[in-house]
This record gives sequence, structure tokens and C-alpha cells, in this order.
Amino acid sequence: MAEKKIDFQKEIDRLDEIVSEVSSKALPLEESLKLYEEGTKIIKKLEEALKEASEKVEQIVSIKDK
Repeated sequence: MAEKKIDFQKEIDRLDEIVSEVSSKALPLEESLKLYEEGTKIIKKLEEALKEASEKVEQIVSIKDK
């Protein structure tokens, strides 16, 4: 299955919006939970993208060092 590439900056911006919304408003519990869930999914995607990028950098550096 082909992996879908994420727009890193777009995801960071959305995460920032979620944090601002949750911290600046008294939201109903259901809406807060929905935003929290969305935020944790975004964080997971960003962490995976960073891990993949780090692995690629390590590969490039190890090839260069040989």
C-alpha cells in the first residue's frame, strides 16, 4: 500500500489551531475530546514523518562516510 505523504507545515498549523482553540475557550467536553483526539492523531503522523526523515538522513550520512 502506497504511503500518503503529509503536508508537515499544514499539520503543524492545524495542531496550533487546536491548541489555541482548546486553551482559549470553555468548550463542551465532547468537543474538547474530539479536538484532543484529532490533535493526538496529528502528533502521531508528525512523529512518524520525523522518524522517517531521520532514518533517511542516517542512510545518507552512512553512505557518505563510506
